Amino acid sequence: MKNMEKLRMCVLGLCSFFLFSCGSDDDPGISGLQNDYLDVAGGEFVAGELPVGDNDLMLQSATFDGSALPGGSSFLVLQSTEELSEVNLTVQGQTGYIRVPLSNPEIVSAKVRSASLYEYQVLVMISQHLDGDFTIEFTTVNKNGEVSSKVTRNVSYVEAGTGSLQVNLRFSNAKDVDLYVVEPNGNVIYYGMPFPYYSENYQAYMGWEYADTDEEPEWDPIGLDVDSNAGCNIDNINSENIFFDEACLQKGTYEVWVNMYSNCDPSTPTGYAVLANYKGSMISNSLGENPVTGEFPVNEPDNPIDEELTGARKVMEFTINEGRDPGRSRISEGLPVMWEKGVLNRLMKH
Repeated sequence: MKNMEKLRMCVLGLCSFFLFSCGSDDDPGISGLQNDYLDVAGGEFVAGELPVGDNDLMLQSATFDGSALPGGSSFLVLQSTEELSEVNLTVQGQTGYIRVPLSNPEIVSAKVRSASLYEYQVLVMISQHLDGDFTIEFTTVNKNGEVSSKVTRNVSYVEAGTGSLQVNLRFSNAKDVDLYVVEPNGNVIYYGMPFPYYSENYQAYMGWEYADTDEEPEWDPIGLDVDSNAGCNIDNINSENIFFDEACLQKGTYEVWVNMYSNCDPSTPTGYAVLANYKGSMISNSLGENPVTGEFPVNEPDNPIDEELTGARKVMEFTINEGRDPGRSRISEGLPVMWEKGVLNRLMKH
């Protein structure tokens, strides 16, 4: 819990005045690096070349998520034998870099020796404009001002929808963690019912349309379009994504929940981060922070639930004051669950 608490504290307090925006190509306040690739709450964009030193021993390990999707987030984890003051990161081929202060490290045991290591976790927010693979480059600076050699990590692009409203869940390792969004009318969007209630896709798949034809409607993703590691069939994307087009947005309060459906490796804890964007900017919450971070501890039990949310964690609540008026919900109509666990992944692959 300590490491995720440090990450949470790094994000809290900063987000109250920090507005992460996708920006636009003609927005003079947003660099190309931030507009097209990534940013960090509390980080400072610096024009110029990434600082690179020759200290090859400063970092014992450095990990960054191997995949990223637009509007999501990724974990950067650094382990060092000495205390660090900052990390500088950029994307290969981009101008400038982001300087991020580091503090309050977790003290962890080294795997290959008895000495302890300083561990830092940084939550990197991915731009909604991301449209391809990239290579992240970063260096660290210690308390004496020495700069490490450059570290590079290749990151694979994962296609995902952004829409007018996007809610993304990122988790730190390969487990089946689920994301739920409850619409203002009470309809629950999750793996068993991935569509917003008012979407044409939902009506088509439920047979409200096309009832007089044998043709199956064409798949056009909306709602839950990324459902990672379903049933511990590991894809290592480690993310779930729900998005709404403007036409199916309801006015009112939305709830966001997360749940450990299946703990594929109980011996390790699992950190998570949830990020919500509305019309290109982080939305202000009435409950929870944005982004919000947390952790499922070692031996977190499986919780194979459907839409009832029993035992799930409510992590976020926010209100949207524009859109269509809430009406009936799928639950109030008594309609059955559409899909079993993992069906969405199979449909997306075809």
